[in-house]
Amino acid sequence: MGGAAETTAGGGPRVLVVQTGSTHPEVVAARGDYDAWFVGILGGLGVEAAVCRAHRGEAWPDLRAFDGVLLTGSPHSVRDEAPWMAALGRDAVAAAEAGVPVLAVCFGHQLVGEVLGGRVEPNPAGGEYGTIAVGLTPEGAADALFAGLPPVLAVQSTHRDALVRPPPGVVCLGGTDNTPLQAFAWGPNLRAVQFHPEMDDAALAQLLAARGIPGETRPSAHGRALLSNWVRAWVRRPEAR
Repeated sequence: MGGAAETTAGGGPRVLVVQTGSTHPEVVAARGDYDAWFVGILGGLGVEAAVCRAHRGEAWPDLRAFDGVLLTGSPHSVRDEAPWMAALGRDAVAAAEAGVPVLAVCFGHQLVGEVLGGRVEPNPAGGEYGTIAVGLTPEGAADALFAGLPPVLAVQSTHRDALVRPPPGVVCLGGTDNTPLQAFAWGPNLRAVQFHPEMDDAALAQLLAARGIPGETRPSAHGRALLSNWVRAWVRRPEAR
């Protein structure tokens, strides 16, 4: 699907942030939205970020034109089955097959997981809200996405849906009792995480309060470290396109 994307200035590698939804208006007004959180972190890592708001009907550019692609979280459900959702998931998987690094987060994790043959439904174990402890598998501990991180991560989480049927052929990198497939790898270029590495504890606390959802939060640098690892290990330099 071709289209235009809003781009920040910069001279480094270019990552396309595909926004798949908007968080609660109170949080947006006080702290920004999913796209702004990712753009801010990526900018600090020397990455030029372009943003496409797929949930608003914006057509995304050719994903192969970027040095990396990032799919955000969303309050929407994959089970909403809006036409753009499956199309975006298929394009993201195809981009990874073509050699483009893809990182899929929360809704994005579920979306590419379903394209790969999994199934997204409301989690029978219930929602998972607050700062959670994700245990890495041996494969996760050895994966560059988690380089330098401890065997149990403290990360921010807010989700009700989950991949209740794991996609065939993926490698589980980490999980919780509530959601065994918290992170997975598919081939060399696609990584997906159910939690929110871009969100800090203050934003999550405000979001849960606005939604009337109980959940304890605490600060952690593990999410930002994960994003730094992804940029360092996967995001291509412009000359490598």
